[in-house]
Amino acid sequence: RFAAPALLALAALSILAGACAGIASPEGWASPVLSDDLLLAPHRDQLFALDSETLAERWRFPPAGAGEELDVRALYGTPVAGEELVFVPAYDEDDNGTLYALERETGGVRWLREAGGPIIGGVAVSNDTVYFGSDDGKVYAVGIDSGQLRWPPFETGDAVWSRPALAGDTLYVTSLDGHLYALDAATGRERWSFSTGAGIASPPVVDEGAGLIYIGGFDSRLRAIDLETHEQRWSVGADNWFWTRPLVANGVVYAGSLDGKVYAVEALSGELHWSAPFSTQAPVRAAPVIAGGVLIVVDKEGNVYGIDADGGFAVFGVPLPLDAEVLADPLVRAVPGGNGENSGAEMVVVTTEGDLVQIPILMNDEAVTLGTPVRRNLAGD
Repeated sequence: RFAAPALLALAALSILAGACAGIASPEGWASPVLSDDLLLAPHRDQLFALDSETLAERWRFPPAGAGEELDVRALYGTPVAGEELVFVPAYDEDDNGTLYALERETGGVRWLREAGGPIIGGVAVSNDTVYFGSDDGKVYAVGIDSGQLRWPPFETGDAVWSRPALAGDTLYVTSLDGHLYALDAATGRERWSFSTGAGIASPPVVDEGAGLIYIGGFDSRLRAIDLETHEQRWSVGADNWFWTRPLVANGVVYAGSLDGKVYAVEALSGELHWSAPFSTQAPVRAAPVIAGGVLIVVDKEGNVYGIDADGGFAVFGVPLPLDAEVLADPLVRAVPGGNGENSGAEMVVVTTEGDLVQIPILMNDEAVTLGTPVRRNLAGD
């Protein structure tokens, strides 16, 4: 089920064509995740669990020879790792969706929960419940230990392609029906909703300090919705969709757009934080990250930009080219065995070709720069 405007745009934008089985074979764009000693790196229809220090493979899902029992077609939703389980939302071969709960140590399946459509977005996890949406337009809540439904699936008016956001006892969900829904996390009942009039596929980002929730839409607008009044506080327009997850830091909301620009907006007022948006060479699908006060953005063509978070100007001079397409959000992590400010962090990027790229982030008192990328193919090719 796809809203007509979204279907036309997906056909026009090759970077998103894989999201619909009727347009192209799904390929996935899930992002890497760090959880203590485990680095989870999804690529297309497989999840690679790596040792976070050595990057040696511990297990992969589905395992070799899994056959038709595990009919994973693509991984779009970013996995979440808990103390015992790893939760993996999947797009199945039969164009349905399944949430898999895997044993953290071995990758074996503890339980699974099927949905009525592909799972495009990620999951939100509480102490005892996993929440996720599906292309069938429903929001599911299942028990961590069993996968049993906690409450009847909540029905939106169209597909849910984004990861829910859990804040306190409220679950926030966006839908291609143009609504932001606030649900009671314990019962699944709707508390309130806000309509934008256009499809929403970006994950909602809750800023409890500001009392706001930020969403980007297919009407090319980034919005802040007041958590108390449930009304729009402000909106900022772009020349194409906001699909990335917004980043909030030091009272500023940063978001990339498919128009090839990065926007910085004052969280409370909606005023532009920079004199003008920062221009990239290609659409921005991956979420921005911050390291050492520098906003780092990767565009669809794999160009890596360093932007002064306060001033909006280029820090690296010229972008670092990765020579590969990037749709997944990058991960910033401390370098195992790093020796202080000069080599204490790196950015991890997974390209659409299945390369895991490690980019050293070199920080000292004078500047933040990027080192030489090191890449390895996840499948060992």
